[in-house]
Amino acid sequence: MKKIIIGTLSAMILFSGCSNFLKEDPTDFVAPVNYYKTEKEVFSALAGVYDILGNRAAYGRYLFFEMDMSDQCYMALSSTGQDIALYNYDIGDQKLVDTWSILYQGINRANMLLERIDQSDISETLRDNYKGEALFLRAYYYFLLTSNWGSVPLRLQSTKTPGEVDMKPAKLKDIYAQIIVDMTSAADLVGDVTAYKNAGRVSKSTVWGILARVNLKMAGAPLRDKSRYAEAKKWAEKVINLGYHTLNPDYTQVFKNHAQKVYDTKESIWEVEFSYMSGSQYEEGNVGSINGIGTSNKLVGYSYGAQKIMKPYYDSFGVGDLRRDWNINDYYYENEPATGRIVYAGNAAAIFYNRSASKWRREYEITPQKSVNTTTINFPLLRYADVLLMFAEADNMSPEGRSSQAEWCVNQVRQRGFGNLLPGAVPTANVDLPTGLDVVDFQEAIQKERSFELGFEGLRRHDLIRWGIFLQTMQGLKSYKASAAADYQYGFRTAENIKPRDTLFAVPRSEMVVNKLMEQNSGW
Repeated sequence: MKKIIIGTLSAMILFSGCSNFLKEDPTDFVAPVNYYKTEKEVFSALAGVYDILGNRAAYGRYLFFEMDMSDQCYMALSSTGQDIALYNYDIGDQKLVDTWSILYQGINRANMLLERIDQSDISETLRDNYKGEALFLRAYYYFLLTSNWGSVPLRLQSTKTPGEVDMKPAKLKDIYAQIIVDMTSAADLVGDVTAYKNAGRVSKSTVWGILARVNLKMAGAPLRDKSRYAEAKKWAEKVINLGYHTLNPDYTQVFKNHAQKVYDTKESIWEVEFSYMSGSQYEEGNVGSINGIGTSNKLVGYSYGAQKIMKPYYDSFGVGDLRRDWNINDYYYENEPATGRIVYAGNAAAIFYNRSASKWRREYEITPQKSVNTTTINFPLLRYADVLLMFAEADNMSPEGRSSQAEWCVNQVRQRGFGNLLPGAVPTANVDLPTGLDVVDFQEAIQKERSFELGFEGLRRHDLIRWGIFLQTMQGLKSYKASAAADYQYGFRTAENIKPRDTLFAVPRSEMVVNKLMEQNSGW
């Protein structure tokens, strides 16, 4: 693991991908014992904890692109046939190292702040808010670590010396127990969602919604603690019962808002914020440039369009579901300097496999200057639609039986997906789920609905794993290979490479070398 030395505190407040609300300037070197005194110092330290989210190795790119390859998409970049996105990689892969290291760096920053915040000269209310945010972020980084790597070292104190590297991985149930403790404590400390004008800050709604996600994971593979369904339902219900959150009537507008810096916290509860800073790409991410509609037209906004879709995903959408042609582009762009759109024509296999994950489109990006490789488009970490679907899933598994509210939650998402919530819409009939579905059929309906609604948002791979269907789903793609033209059959490399070990990533070689007590995941 990357060693983080406490003496280099100034590095902690140098931001890459930092949230818009945290526009603090880096300070000169100062000993930690003398830091964390004023509100500005504590706020700057907190900014350093948030900063991790926007790093390229986190939601700047890897967590929603290379590390979320699933049955919906394939990677169109690698010419070597070796990449974590292809489930064919060496344990020394730099992307593994970077993501592992950056998450532990965020944990260390949170630990440093939590150890010293009580010595600060700030009001009790602010101290509670900042402490709650740091606790939550530490827990969230552990959730990301354990979701991707399983059992990992549980470090709850900051690094004091360079030699503090040997540590055994904690038991999975102990890591989740700590995550629950931290997040539950944070829920009582952080501010209400209405206290903020943006979606970058962790609010009570954020904590409640992510607690639902964590508990659903605990209820699924590998822990399979069915008692957690009740907890997931409880936390999701708190978001719903708040009475503030609602679906944006226009599904496409949710993602246009991310590009236009419009904050609709009723729908998009928590986001990673990216921004343009005097021509520097330091504050930008890859949302819409590595994915998005591929084009070399710099007026529209250059995009590699490297997250290509699988035809089975396209075919899975129901007739009239507007989400299909937003999640998957139905047009491409004219060459520069023209900025017009050209609609796809015909149904040739090459057309389907050349389409891209297109939720975030640079034509809507508002920024003084569009960079070639990076963008200012925000990335959603929690949306209200997700909360509704999590409630429905947890309620469906309730020992008391599914309530009518579960069906209402799913149907609200579907009604919006088919355009029925748009002003003046002529409602599409037969959009709601059939009544009387049993537990298994209702669960399958939710699994499909999460794919339609939340595709390419960094959740699909983890959903498939917790449901225990990752391996069979991925290997099942191979039967579709013949549906792709020869030039696109390389897109099935991921399905062909997948093995049982791939429910977890390999522990990076650098960690295995440095930490003599670390254990490698099975299959490596």
